Amino acid sequence: MNLIIIGPRGVGKSKVSRKLAKLSGLSVISTDMIAVYELGGKPIPKFIQESNGDWKAFRDLEYQILERLQNCQEIILDCGGGILFDVDENSKEIFSERKWKLLRKLGVIIGLNQKISFLKEKVKEDSTRPSLSQSEPYEKILQRRIPYYRSYSDHFLDIDEMETEEVAKWIWKIMTKS
Repeated sequence: MNLIIIGPRGVGKSKVSRKLAKLSGLSVISTDMIAVYELGGKPIPKFIQESNGDWKAFRDLEYQILERLQNCQEIILDCGGGILFDVDENSKEIFSERKWKLLRKLGVIIGLNQKISFLKEKVKEDSTRPSLSQSEPYEKILQRRIPYYRSYSDHFLDIDEMETEEVAKWIWKIMTKS
């Protein structure tokens, strides 16, 4: 059994994944860490900056990473916030059917969410996170993305004011009942 953790940037996917690993004994793999490795150690913000803010190449790299992970067993996959999205020929963000299909084949998708005000504050002025858009505020991006996280998760949890360990225990309880 593989667990796939998705949700918006700043929701706490990485912390929850690490706590879940301690509870379950499963290994954590991060799509963003694999991407940094694939980019020769180049941080994602630098790669996006060098691409003039164009996310297409990065979204394609995410797809390639998911393809290579298809044979993994007994992992927790900590996904970047944009894992459910691609970029069309007009540089517009769209839902990624191709990546979602790979995620579905890989394991059980757990979606996490927080209040938009919390997410905005958490990622504000964080230099480790690339700008998602030069023209669109993060709040608007979240309003567009959150329904996808909710709709395309097998289990979805609003984790407002929950401790990381509490979230990990909730996920593990659901998974051990399945």
